[in-house]
Amino acid sequence: MKKIIVGLATVALLCSLTNAKTLRIGTSTEVQSMDPYFINNDDTNSVLSNIFDNLVMFDKDIKIQSNLAVSWSNPSPKVWILKLRKGVKFHNGSTFNADDVVFSYNRVKNWKKSAFKSKINMLEKVEKIDDFTVKMTTVKPYPIFLRQLTYVSIMDKETLKGKTDQWVGLHPIGTGPYTLDSWSKGSYLKLKVNNSYWKGNSTYDKVVFKPLTNDATRIAGLLSGAVDIINKVPAVDVARIQKSDKLNFFMLPSLRTIYIHMDQHREKSPFLDKRVRQAFSYAINRKSITKYIMKGFAVTASQINASTIYGYDKSLKSFEYNPKKAKELLAEAGYKDGFKIQLDALNSGDYPKVAQAVASDLARVGIKVKVNVTPGSLFFGKMGKRETSFSLIGWASGSGDASSFYDSIVHSVNSDKGYGKYNWGNFSNAKTDELIENSSSTMDTKERLNQLKEINEIAMKEVAYLPLYYTVNLYASSKKIKFEPRVNNYIWAFDIK
Repeated sequence: MKKIIVGLATVALLCSLTNAKTLRIGTSTEVQSMDPYFINNDDTNSVLSNIFDNLVMFDKDIKIQSNLAVSWSNPSPKVWILKLRKGVKFHNGSTFNADDVVFSYNRVKNWKKSAFKSKINMLEKVEKIDDFTVKMTTVKPYPIFLRQLTYVSIMDKETLKGKTDQWVGLHPIGTGPYTLDSWSKGSYLKLKVNNSYWKGNSTYDKVVFKPLTNDATRIAGLLSGAVDIINKVPAVDVARIQKSDKLNFFMLPSLRTIYIHMDQHREKSPFLDKRVRQAFSYAINRKSITKYIMKGFAVTASQINASTIYGYDKSLKSFEYNPKKAKELLAEAGYKDGFKIQLDALNSGDYPKVAQAVASDLARVGIKVKVNVTPGSLFFGKMGKRETSFSLIGWASGSGDASSFYDSIVHSVNSDKGYGKYNWGNFSNAKTDELIENSSSTMDTKERLNQLKEINEIAMKEVAYLPLYYTVNLYASSKKIKFEPRVNNYIWAFDIK
C-alpha cells in the first residue's frame, strides 16, 4: 500500500503544475547539468536544446538546417566561412556576435571538463572576420564538419567572464526559445518562454521537465493527464496506450545502441583474456532479450551501430548464441568453474530488466553476476572514474555518423586529443585508432565508408564491446497537442503546438 500512496502523491504533484499554457514533459532520466559542455547524454542535451542554440541544427530526420549560422561555404578543403544571424539576443539582453562563437568553441576545446572535445578536435582555429562572420580552419579536410557543429551550444562570452564552473552549471544563458525558471534536482526543471526569441513566439509560456524515472509513475502521469508527453514508453505499456482514445503512440528508429563495457585495463581482470570476452558474447541470448524483455520493441544487434547510422554494415549477421561454446572458451581461459562479477547499470527504463536477463544467461555458463543498479548521478560518476569492471549502458550517435561512437568509445583514451572520453573499459587497438583518425579527414565517401566498416570489423573481432540491441524511440502524448518525435531523441518544445 505504501508504494501506491507514493505513486498517487507524485501524480498529484504533477497535476498541481497544470495550466493552460504549460507543456509538461515526463522524462525517464534527470538532467545532469545546466552547462551544455559538461556531459554528453541525450536527456541532458535534449533539455538544453530548449535553452541554447547551435550554429546549425538537425531537423526531426537529422538533416542539417541553419540556426545561428544563416549560411556557410567551404572555399578550400580546410576552410569554412560561416555567416551569422543578426539581431539575436541572449536571455540577459547581450547581443550575439562572432565573439561568442569564438569563445564557445575555444571553451569546448580547452576546458578540461569538456565532454565534447572529440566533436571539434579537428578544428585548428576559429577566427572572427567581422561581428557576423567567422572563419573555421580544420587540421585536415573534415567530412562531418557541419554535423559536428550541432553538438556545440553557443554561450555568452560576457556572462561567463570570471564565473566558476559551479556557477555556469547552474545558470544557463543562451539564445534559445526558453530560459531557466527554476530547477529542483530530482523533482522538476521549469523553463519560461523567451519572448525575444529570434524565431518568434512559442506556443507555451512554460515548459516543465519532470524526471519520472519509475516506469509506472511515468505512465500514470500520462494517463492521468498530469504530463502531456513521455519518452521511453515501457514496452509492456504500449498496448495500454494504444487502446486509449486520448493518447497518441509513436515509434521510430533510433540512433542508440545498448551495449556492455568490459574492463580491459586493470591487472587481473578476466576480460584481459579475449576468450573470456568471446565466451560472454556467446553466452548472451540477444534475440531472447529483444523478444521477451523488449517485447519486440528493439532490433537485435549485429554490430556496434544501428542501421540509422552512416557506417552500418548490412552484410553482418546477428551474434551467435552458443552456451556450449561459451563454456569451452571459459575452460580454455582457466575459468572452468566460472567466476563472480558485478554488472553495473542505471536504475531507469529497461536497464534493470536487461541487466537481470544478461545475468541469467551468464549464470547458465557458470558466471555468477551480481546486478547493481543505481541512479544516474551515482552511475555516471562511477563510470567516469573507471570504478567498474562490467557495465551496461547505451550510446546514441547523435551526429548520425559512426564516428560518434568510434571517437568517444572505441578510440584509446587520449584526453589531449579528446578521444576515448567514454571508453570506460579502456579498450585499445592501434589499428582502430589509426583508422578513426584517418577517417575523420577522408572526403571520398566510398573510401570513408570502408574505413568505418573496418573499424567496426576489428572492434567486433576483438570483442571490444558486447552490443545487445538497438532501441526504437517510443513516445506517447496527449491528443490535445501536436507532437512529432525526432530521430535524435530530443524533445524541442518550440515545435510542439
